[in-house]
Amino acid sequence: MSALGTGATLCEGRYRLDGVVGRGGMAVVWHAMDLQLEREVAIKIISDVLAGDPRFVARFEREARLAAGLSHPNLVKVFDYSEDGERRFLVMEYVAGGTLVEARGQALDVSSLARDLLDAVAHIHAAGIVHRDIKPANVLLGADGSPRLTDFGIARGDGTSGLTQTGQVLGTLRYIAPEVASGAPATPQSDLYALGVLLGELGGDQPEPLARLLPRLTATDPADRPRSAVEALADLDPTRQLPRTDGLPRTEALPATQAAAEWAPADRAAPAAARSRLARQFALRRWQAIAAAGVLLALLVVVIVAASGGGSPKLDVTRTTLRPAPAGAPVNQQLDRLERIVRAAAQKD
Repeated sequence: MSALGTGATLCEGRYRLDGVVGRGGMAVVWHAMDLQLEREVAIKIISDVLAGDPRFVARFEREARLAAGLSHPNLVKVFDYSEDGERRFLVMEYVAGGTLVEARGQALDVSSLARDLLDAVAHIHAAGIVHRDIKPANVLLGADGSPRLTDFGIARGDGTSGLTQTGQVLGTLRYIAPEVASGAPATPQSDLYALGVLLGELGGDQPEPLARLLPRLTATDPADRPRSAVEALADLDPTRQLPRTDGLPRTEALPATQAAAEWAPADRAAPAAARSRLARQFALRRWQAIAAAGVLLALLVVVIVAASGGGSPKLDVTRTTLRPAPAGAPVNQQLDRLERIVRAAAQKD
């Protein structure tokens, strides 16, 4: 393959390469221009050395699929995945502010960065994806200072078979959780550890909620970390609109503990106290329905007796062809059926 340089084009002249903005072990990222749509883009091109390795090509394609399936204001958008000869590349949103590595020493709103990044991490975890390489070089800054998490090159989805050798640890050493460094699989809690290390390095003004949260994020034992990014976000800012795993936004503010319990991942078992409370509420509603049915039945009997001149009513419910509503039917349906049975029986007498 011929070497690429500034001014070279891809896809029959559609994309013009204007300069290198980043290099990694797998790929080179170029600042480019989409001449067809007249917009700036970033193009990530797989390394020439690795372009012939099926394993790395498969990982590159997986990054495209994972990133393209996500949509969040704090994740870098992927516009296209294509080939130019033997070169495979991703066309992505161009974020002009550089990375957090380049922003060190600048005045940053650490609390705002923490909230936005936790929200983005909650989004990818809800999609069943573990990033596995959260670090400053993978956080870009927009012109307004808002962060964009990028680089899903070693991310892994729930349904993805492993493309790395057994026991191999991927990621940047400083940000790898202790259990992952020891050979355990990456989890949402290990992503939270990496994010906690990243945020702790930024320094600056740390409000009390963030100062309390950082030691939890970077706890050595994953059991001591927040159960999810949503729980961490609720602890940091209980009034923030929280993401939901069903894709719908959370609009009302909740206390941190309540928000964490309600929006925790679905595979988390409800606490015993919460289950007991729900059981009591269900039992109370059931007895209220039974009592209401009894009152209605008594009222109907009184009405029928009054209508017959006070005589003893001969009310044989078994003679009607109507049957009670199924046991699991709504209360209003059961009461309506009961009323019809009583009236039908009264008419036959």
